[in-house]
Amino acid sequence: MITMVATRRASRNDVDALFANVAAGFASYVEFAPPGWQPPDMSAERERTAEQIADDATWALLALVDGSPAGHVAFFPGRRRAPGGSPGEGPAAELIPGLAHLWQLFVLPEWWGRGVAPLLHEAAIAEMRSQGYRRARLFTPSRHTRARRFYERRGWTPAEAGWNEFLALDLIEYRLELG
Repeated sequence: MITMVATRRASRNDVDALFANVAAGFASYVEFAPPGWQPPDMSAERERTAEQIADDATWALLALVDGSPAGHVAFFPGRRRAPGGSPGEGPAAELIPGLAHLWQLFVLPEWWGRGVAPLLHEAAIAEMRSQGYRRARLFTPSRHTRARRFYERRGWTPAEAGWNEFLALDLIEYRLELG
């Protein structure tokens, strides 16, 4: 367990640090992905991610160890999505009242098992509750057993599964009652 993790709200200026966390997370997916799977090309996602982080409705927290990023968590209001569509769907999709969408929770592999992920998760859940959300959802790869165990230990329950074109993986939706 780590004792010296600092956190601060992430901003658009942190997009490169967030991208590094996501890239490291996606690179770890080769452990469970089908043979030949490659992480998606994130270059086209940089501006969209920066805009999402800058959106007032998005809440993001960066974990720092000795001043260096170790992970982050982010959520925004849940929106309806088309079957097979991206979990975020974008600002044009219809809002689902009372639903928070846990968009990202990534921790650099060197900090796995050292308390960073639980700290970030608990901070996000506390913030969801303080903002009045009644329930939350997230999506994670169906074969990502480490992430699935993490969420299930924290009360998340599996719901639907389906193919995600961007990641080229099956994702499973998890739900959590917040109140």
